[in-house]
Amino acid sequence: MTREKLLLLDFDGTLCLGDDPVLFYADQVDAQLAARNLAGHFEGTTVRGIVTRAFAANTLLAAEIQYDAAGTPLTVGTEPTHDDAKAHPVSWPLQDGYQLVQLLARQAGLTDAESGECFRAARRDLLAHGLEQADVHAPSGAKELVAKIAECAVVVLVTNSPAEVFAPWLEALGLTEAFDLVINDARKPFGMPEALERARAVGAAGTAAGTGSAASPGQPIHPHEVLSVGDIWRNDLEHVASLGGGTVLIDRFHTGLGEPDHRVEGFDGAAQAILTWSDSAARV
Repeated sequence: MTREKLLLLDFDGTLCLGDDPVLFYADQVDAQLAARNLAGHFEGTTVRGIVTRAFAANTLLAAEIQYDAAGTPLTVGTEPTHDDAKAHPVSWPLQDGYQLVQLLARQAGLTDAESGECFRAARRDLLAHGLEQADVHAPSGAKELVAKIAECAVVVLVTNSPAEVFAPWLEALGLTEAFDLVINDARKPFGMPEALERARAVGAAGTAAGTGSAASPGQPIHPHEVLSVGDIWRNDLEHVASLGGGTVLIDRFHTGLGEPDHRVEGFDGAAQAILTWSDSAARV
């Protein structure tokens, strides 16, 4: 049969769990701050220390965040001047640890470009360290769930993670060859419309469920038959919701942000919503 539905999955914080990727990012920011003689900005602590304490308290509202008189964190809302900043703006309110590290990096004096390089360096460092030695893992049952959904829906991974040496991450999580399409360097949130169109076009190719072979070419999958699952409302879900698609927000830190169809604390809750969606009849 031809699959008439599309499941979009985020990577970090959705299918890739564990705090080490964020902490390695914090380490790279700390190293860059030291190289720039800015390490004393957060007196008596480091970005890694701040993030570690925030995670232990299950919050992103670290006491070290600096605010202006109106209560907005410093550097938030400043006009970006280059493509990297436009693709990955400093976010507020915060929804994940990466955003906390980026905000702290900016407030300590790094540019968006420098922060972005720290992120990429952290990914390389984790690979050199060995993913099998790090706190990096897929949610329990994720591999089996994706395989089951792929029988009746197109499954696409959309991530801001760079394409460079991304295959080892999928291998470490047991998700190699799990997706019909992997979109790296998606530049969410601004790149999400383009990513969605690429993902919908997989349905236009007429891929037959479970075979990977081409059936009769057809129309792109209708936006109403899209379900997007992620942990950041603006990045992963807002655009899909605006087109009438379904959304599942994994809200680990209980931010209350966004207006998802389903708000869950972890992947188990997301899995239930995905299964219910997959079992419902297509509306095209």
